Parts: sequence; structure tokens; C-alpha cells
Amino acid sequence: MTITCDIAVIGGGNAALCAAITAAEKGAKVVILETAPKAYRGGNSRHTRNFRCMHAGPLDPLVDDYSEEEYFEDLLKVTAGKTDEKLARLAIRTSEECLPWMQEHGVRFQPSLSGTLSLARTNAFFMGGGKSLVNAYYRTAEKLGVTAFYEANVIHLE
Repeated sequence: MTITCDIAVIGGGNAALCAAITAAEKGAKVVILETAPKAYRGGNSRHTRNFRCMHAGPLDPLVDDYSEEEYFEDLLKVTAGKTDEKLARLAIRTSEECLPWMQEHGVRFQPSLSGTLSLARTNAFFMGGGKSLVNAYYRTAEKLGVTAFYEANVIHLE
């Protein structure tokens, strides 16, 4: 099969979909080549449930604030200190702009669950989980003219 496009995105998970959407918004003709069948599209993103981001104040659905320093300290705890600080801080600083971008592209969030863990400051939970995240992005990509091919196992690029 020969496909003519400006950009071929290999994979159909969160990062791939964000790249495809961004390229299509810039006017590129984009195709997504997803190895999985349509029912299982989205890779590991199908199994996620939330997103964490730095924010300087309330950022719907997040409350209060979650500073760069606090986020970095949390990251050091879960990685046992094995973290590239420069790269981590870049990701943390840019994470604040991701949540509004996600909402603008169809992702819906629910209020944090109550209980012993106070996650309303740090974690934005996807309404419907990771499968809804993936489906929202595919709907947006389709509206932008992105074509997805399923069961498209890429073995060679030229």
C-alpha cells in the first residue's frame, strides 16, 4: 500500500495523537498508523486514568496550586532520585499548559474522588478513563482530516 501524506504518525497513543492533532492544525496532511485493531487503539493510554500538572492556582478541575518545586520533590520520591533534573523541570514547567490544551481538544475531566488521598490539587482524572481520552483525541483528529489506519504494522519506512 502506498500512502501519500506530509506526516505519518506511527502509533495511536496519547503522544502520537497529540502530535497528529498539532500537525493537522498547522495544515499538514496526517495519517496515523496504529498496530492495534480499532477496538484496542490507544496503546497504554487506554489504561490511564489521570493527568498530573503543575499549576499556580486553581485550574479546572484542579484546586489550589501545585508548584514546580513540590512536583519535582514528588517526582524524586517515586524515582528514588533517579531523575534528570533539567529534563524533569522542563516537563513540569510545560505541564501547566497541557490541561487547557487537552480540554480544547475534547478531553473531559471529572472532580477528584474524595477519600484519604487528597488528589484534588495534583491529579486531574479523565471522565471515562484512558479510553475516553483516546477516543476524544481520535474524534478531534478525524475532524481535522487525519486518517487512521488500524492493524497497520509498520516494518519499513522509505
